[in-house]
This record gives sequence, structure tokens and C-alpha cells, in this order.
Amino acid sequence: MSRKKRMLMQNGVQAIFSGRSRRRGRTAVVAGLISTGTAVALWVWVTVGGASSYSVLLTNVAALFAIQAAASFTYSLAMGRRRRVYRTRFESYEVEDEIEPSRSTDPVHSRWRGPSKKGGNGSPLRIGRNFLAVILAGIILTTLVGFSGVNSGSQHHTDPGASGAGTSPPVKTPPVRAMAPTFYAVANLAEALVPSNGTYTGTVGTSSDDFIIVQIAYSEGSAGNLPDISNVTDTQSNTYARMASASPGAASNFWEQVWTGRASLSSNSTIITVRPDWLGCQVSCVTSIIVTMTVGRYRGVAGVGAWNTVAPSTSSTSQSVNITGTQANSMFVELLSHGAYSNCGLDAPQPDAGQTSRNCFTATTERTEFFDHSVSAVLTYTESYSWAQTEVQRGIYLELKGYSIPNPVQP
Repeated sequence: MSRKKRMLMQNGVQAIFSGRSRRRGRTAVVAGLISTGTAVALWVWVTVGGASSYSVLLTNVAALFAIQAAASFTYSLAMGRRRRVYRTRFESYEVEDEIEPSRSTDPVHSRWRGPSKKGGNGSPLRIGRNFLAVILAGIILTTLVGFSGVNSGSQHHTDPGASGAGTSPPVKTPPVRAMAPTFYAVANLAEALVPSNGTYTGTVGTSSDDFIIVQIAYSEGSAGNLPDISNVTDTQSNTYARMASASPGAASNFWEQVWTGRASLSSNSTIITVRPDWLGCQVSCVTSIIVTMTVGRYRGVAGVGAWNTVAPSTSSTSQSVNITGTQANSMFVELLSHGAYSNCGLDAPQPDAGQTSRNCFTATTERTEFFDHSVSAVLTYTESYSWAQTEVQRGIYLELKGYSIPNPVQP
């Protein structure tokens, strides 16, 4: 037991009075301070955007400096604690030697011999601390690398000029622009008298992926309330959705609705069927309705954006409505219906709006008109028309949005 104590005491004496040990501790502190300052400077630089092109690389370098600083401080603390532990042991052994004389037959100066080979291999405490420092450095590295990956991913998704992952140069994402839809064809379907519990059908040609606009105008075939339209289907099993309805109420003299769908196949004889909601018609319901239908087809339509309707309860000689576009380079489509008379040329759109007349169909009781024009900016537009006669009118206005495509990348 006395021999073991002397061996520990010799290790403690060397740890306390070794100048090299003290210098190593100071060197570790200085290295830690330098690494910390460098890491902070790099992070501040990246945060303020001083090196946006190399932000990922500089973030990783700052993380390495932070890990080095943590390891240096951990090493310095471990060395300081080791010196304090051995100083305490040395003082306790010195007091013990004064109180209880040593029973060893070895000379006194043998206590001051150099450390044994066993002591030179390092204590288990020092090995445990080094292992703890490695674990701590690994945790810090994992956290910082994960944070850098999340930050880089966010920049990649939100910043058009941000790079992807790693230290590769930034890859610029080309800006996108919308292509305006284009008009393809329009078809007028003959007016028909539909009795109670009956349906209205019409045949049109379609091409694959045509965007189809179905304009339905109908009025009283007899006295009573008008039924709503229950659904619109075709022989291709395409789905049609009601986009807008223009009517002051079921008791009005006529009603206009617009349904939209998309053709799945090319065909010269696609049959479209309109089913009135006879069961849901308010009492007393008409016994028949007079229906006419216009079908417009467009290409390059991503969907419908803004829309608006006009359904005045009084007669007038003009119609005007405001509609705000949701996308630049979109197409405005105006679908009008009103009491019929013989001369289509008397009705005219406002010439400064650039509206193009696609259709003017006169039936015995209703008249439908089909206009469109492209718009280049997201603005509020005023759509105006004038009639040759005073009559009740209905109007439905749609914005057709185009698909977005990337602009060519400039070299």
C-alpha cells in the first residue's frame, strides 16, 4: 500500500511542477479562443450575406472551427482538473508521511524517481475524458451539419439563385412565365323545346386535352318557375363542373349557366347532355323550357382564375362589369345572352378592349354571344358591351389561365 501511494505521489508531483503541462494547457486555451473567434466571424459574414455564393462552404468551415474550439476548451479543462486532483493527493500524502513514518526500507530519495511505465501510460480518468470530448465533438458536428443541410434546402426552394447541396457552385433556376391560352373552335347547338323530365343533347367535335366551355341559355316554355341545371355529361365520361350562373332567381324569364370540362379523347361526335333538375324545381314549375347551347374550345388552359356574372332584373341597352385577372398572359372570355332579334351586327364590344367576336347565334327566344381577348398584366379590367335594343341581359365572364413555362436561360 505504501508503495502504491508513493507511485501516485510521484505522478502528482510531476503533473504539478511540469512546465510543459502548464504550457500545453495555455496553448489549448489560446487555440480555443482563436477558433471561436474565427467561427463567429464566419457565421456573421454568412448571416449578413457577405458571401452568398459560398454560404454552404463557409458554414461548414465555421462548424469545423467551432468543433476545434470545443475540443481545445475540453482539453484545457481536463488538464487543469488533473493538476488539481494530483496536487490534492500530493498534499494528503505529505501530511500522512509526517504523521505516520514510512515502513519502507527504500531510501527517501527513491520517492522522487521518475514515473513508472505504468504511470506513463495515462490514467483511466484521462482516457475517459478524451473519449467524452470525442463524443461531444461528434454531437456538435452532427447538429451543425444537420442545421446547415436544412438551411441549404430552404435556400434552394425559396431563392431562385441558391445552389443545391454541397459545395458546388450556385445553379440559377430560370424564371417562369405564363403562356396565354388560345382559341380553337366554337359550335352553336340548335335551340330545342325540352318537356318536363326531359334532357337536352348536342353533338360537337373534340380534340384530346381541349378545354371545353359549355354556355347554356334557357327560358320559359310555359308559365312558371325555371328549373336549375342538375349536371352536364358527355359520351367520353368527361367531368363537367358548373363554373358560374347568371339569374336573378327561378322566377326570372331566362337563365344562363356556364359549365367547363376537358376532353380526354379526339372525336368528331362527342354528345353533350344537359339534365335540368326537374325534381328540385320550385312550385309551380314550368312544363317545358327552351334551351340553346354554345360550346367553345381552347388550347393551353391550366384552369379558370377569376370570374364574374351580370344578371340585372331590368332592361337596358348596355352591360359592363369589372374583373381582376389573377395571372399575366391569360385569356378573358365573355359569354352573353339576351332576348333575340334578327341582326347580330348591331351589338358591338368596346373597341379599345381588343375583344374578338367568336360567335353570334340567334335563336327564336334567346341570343348568345361569345367574345374573348388576351390580357398581358394582372389588372382590373372593365368589360363593356352595348345593345341596339333595350332588353334583359345575362353575362358571365371567365379568366382562363395559361400554363407556366421556364424562360430561356441567358448565357
